[in-house]
Amino acid sequence: MIRGRVNQRLEPVVSVSILDDYDTEHSFEFILDTGFSGHLTLPSDVINRLGLRYSGQRAVATADGFAHNVDVFTARVLLHESWRPVFVIRLDSFPLLGMRSLLGCRLSMNVHAGGRVVVEEMF
Repeated sequence: MIRGRVNQRLEPVVSVSILDDYDTEHSFEFILDTGFSGHLTLPSDVINRLGLRYSGQRAVATADGFAHNVDVFTARVLLHESWRPVFVIRLDSFPLLGMRSLLGCRLSMNVHAGGRVVVEEMF
């Protein structure tokens, strides 16, 4: 189970651990973005610090309706007590956790500043 909170901007925020290239665990806060169908995003400085492996470029459609080529990296994240391989999109903004990372989960939240966010594994 992953627990988090709703911030002052009414964004659901959770903490997730990622392994760097030396198998050292690092914890980061992510905004749960139900409009993002990928795994997760991280800014360039974090990707460089973790030494994530480059996987290539992919075209993605963003909320503005346009397609963009983005750099993609591979990583392992701790979700529900197991390390899972994910694709990380380089995006220089606050980290986002997308719906692909929540596949097979139930998401519930109390939507008010300070509200509870819970992600539970269904299977």
